[in-house]
Amino acid sequence: MEKLSICLACNLGSSTSILVNKMKQVAAGSQKLSSFDLTIDAIPAGNINTEQVKDYQIIMLGPQIGHRRDEIEQKVITYNIPVTIINAADYGSMNAANILKEAIYQIKTHN
Repeated sequence: MEKLSICLACNLGSSTSILVNKMKQVAAGSQKLSSFDLTIDAIPAGNINTEQVKDYQIIMLGPQIGHRRDEIEQKVITYNIPVTIINAADYGSMNAANILKEAIYQIKTHN
């Protein structure tokens, strides 16, 4: 079973927690994604440290903390984890399907 491990981060982790639940619902309803060992978690950006996030394949930041991307990339640089900023329109509308698609694309294309 192929692994898919996504970390969402925002200021407090509360808005991304809602998004995580929606993403899990999308994945559960997808025949293609049902074959994955899926992990999606939400954490406050201030809690990101290397031990906590080392097993994720991607860290996606809420647009409100996009300005912290460089800082967070430096924290996880040794693990070669891509750090992206969630599209503001998708985040605002809680478009879990688009965000999940983007996460998978970024994981697949990251070297």
